[in-house]
Amino acid sequence: MDLKDIVTEEFQQEIQDSFAYATGFGVVFIDKEGNHIGEGSNFTDFCKQINCTEEGAKCCARSNCQAVNIALKTQKPSIYICHAGLVNIEIPLICEGCYAGAVTAGQVFCSEEGYYPQDFHSNVSEWLSDEKLSEYYKKIKTLTPQQIEAVATALANISNYILQNFAYRQAQEKFLLYEKKQAELEKQLKNAQLNMLQKQVTPHFIFNVINSASRMVALEQYDKAEKMLNSFAGMMRYSLQNLKAYVTIEQELDYIEKYLFIQKIRFGSRIQYQIFCDEELKEFSIPFFSLQPLVENSIEHGILQKIDGGIISVTCQKKDNGVIIKVQDNGIGIEEETLTNIRKDLEEKKREIVVDHIGIYNCYNRLKISFERKMKFHIYSKKDQGTSVEIEIQ
Repeated sequence: MDLKDIVTEEFQQEIQDSFAYATGFGVVFIDKEGNHIGEGSNFTDFCKQINCTEEGAKCCARSNCQAVNIALKTQKPSIYICHAGLVNIEIPLICEGCYAGAVTAGQVFCSEEGYYPQDFHSNVSEWLSDEKLSEYYKKIKTLTPQQIEAVATALANISNYILQNFAYRQAQEKFLLYEKKQAELEKQLKNAQLNMLQKQVTPHFIFNVINSASRMVALEQYDKAEKMLNSFAGMMRYSLQNLKAYVTIEQELDYIEKYLFIQKIRFGSRIQYQIFCDEELKEFSIPFFSLQPLVENSIEHGILQKIDGGIISVTCQKKDNGVIIKVQDNGIGIEEETLTNIRKDLEEKKREIVVDHIGIYNCYNRLKISFERKMKFHIYSKKDQGTSVEIEIQ
């Protein structure tokens, strides 16, 4: 198994660029032999110059391989002093018991000398005999062990996401093959439709979380960064490991609360939220990921479009013999003509919904597939006053 089987080159580059920009570290993926895949992101001038030579590239590859072996033995990120005297972090990527490559970040000094092991042959004196390299070396930044280890934790979370995403894709393929063998064609079609509409954590949101947490680390806001990463890890477990077509309202609301908690950390007082659910409804089953896109729509296209932000509320209440679920915000609202078109498209079951409102379509379709005529879906909105989506299930 190779790294390209787990993550595309394009996604590798996006992760490298995003993480390097947010932390200031040099970042690159490496193959099973320790060689860099591509030129990496945000490399120091010193490391760029070294890697331009055959000897330098070989030294880096040897250091990478040794560090990966240490990480594989200890089952945790390897933080070490490389052959050039710089701190690096090595995270191996292992799928189905096979080592496929790694991601490495670093190219910094540690403020506490001797804090990290230097088990590699040092080439520092040789490199520094070159006047240009010596000047480059002096410009490399110095960080505390706490800053370095916080970055290592963030990088490990990203690596876990990559592996979980790969595992999910593999499981999904097996799951779809299994579905095709089922005798009930109608049930098979329904499950296939649900699977196409769910599991939607956008790369845009992922990179925003990574960037925000990394900035907090750089500002030494470790507690804040840890809380954000813990919430993010919970979201990943829910969205990537849950292969069930249905979940309880309580599970879906827990995911939504983690999402809103992260957005609250990112945007501060611009985002306020309330979540309420009648106790007797917490075990009520709904399609997986059927409410979160509505919440994301409210944040991205409603509240954040206002300078002062706003408030979003999610309520689940029992009414007569049914359930009423409401997602409301006081954002910028939807233009009357656009709202009319959305309602019309939903009634006619069109798929060509405008991009800004694809979440509404997905939620509607998922619920309609599951509850059919027992479900009613209403959208109310006024320009500059906000939007309310009300779901009634009998």
